[in-house]
Amino acid sequence: MSEYPATDARYAKRVIEAHTVQSAHLGEERTIKVCLPAGYDPSATRPYPVLYCHDGLEFFTHGRIATIANQMAEQGRLDPLVIVGMAVNKQTRNEDYDPSGSRHAAYVRFVLEECVPLIEGRYRVRTDTDGRWMAGISLGGSAALSIHLSHPQAFRRLLLFSGAFYPFITEEVRRQTTLSNLQAYQLVGRQETEVETATGTYDFCEANRTMHRLLVERGARITWKESDGTHIWGFWQRELPEALAYLQSLVGRA
Repeated sequence: MSEYPATDARYAKRVIEAHTVQSAHLGEERTIKVCLPAGYDPSATRPYPVLYCHDGLEFFTHGRIATIANQMAEQGRLDPLVIVGMAVNKQTRNEDYDPSGSRHAAYVRFVLEECVPLIEGRYRVRTDTDGRWMAGISLGGSAALSIHLSHPQAFRRLLLFSGAFYPFITEEVRRQTTLSNLQAYQLVGRQETEVETATGTYDFCEANRTMHRLLVERGARITWKESDGTHIWGFWQRELPEALAYLQSLVGRA
C-alpha cells in the first residue's frame, strides 16, 4: 500500500486552494495558494514534503511550478509535494523581503507565525526541517536565506534563484561562524551582470558567486549552478525541474 494513496476523488488531479489571511504582523490581507498533488490524502501514513515560495503567485503563473511538479510526479521523478505560494505585496516588496527593510521582521513573523501554522494545521505536511523547504527568486532568495539565518530551526533547505544578495545580507553571512546546517540549491544566470532594480543596477552574477563562496566557507552544503540566462521568469522556469529534482534527492536524508 502506498504511503500516499489516492483515496479521495476530490484530489484525483492536482488541486489549488486559496486562503486569505489577515496578517496581524503586516497589518493587511495576504493570499496564500496551496497546490495539493494528484492523489493527495489528508490521512496519508507519511506527511507530504512542503515547499514554501516567496513571490508565490508568480511561482504558479510565471514559473508554472504546479504544472512542472505534476508532470515530474507523473513521470516518477518527484514524490508528491505540497507547494505553498505566499503572495507578495508589490508595493512593499523591497521592505518586506530585503533583510535591511523596515518591514522585514514583520514579514518573517508573518511567514513563521501565521503562514506556516495555517498550512500545518490544515494539511498533512511535514513539520521537520528535512521536509519543510523554502524557495525564493531575486529578493525572495535573500528573504529565504535571511529566514534561515535568524530561524535555522524552521528552514534549512532552500532553493535560491538569482538571489539579490546586497551588502547587508552578504555581511550577515560573513559574520556567521558556521552554516553547516544549511543545504541549498543556488542558481544564477551568467548574463545577470547588469540587473536593473528599484534601488539601482547590480551584478547579480558576481554577487551570487561571492555568496556561494561565503556559504561554502562556513560549511553550508550548496549545489551550485551557473547557467546561461537573464533575470527573468523564463530562465527560472527552465531551471525549476532540476531544482525540484535536487529537493527530491534530499527526501529522507538527515
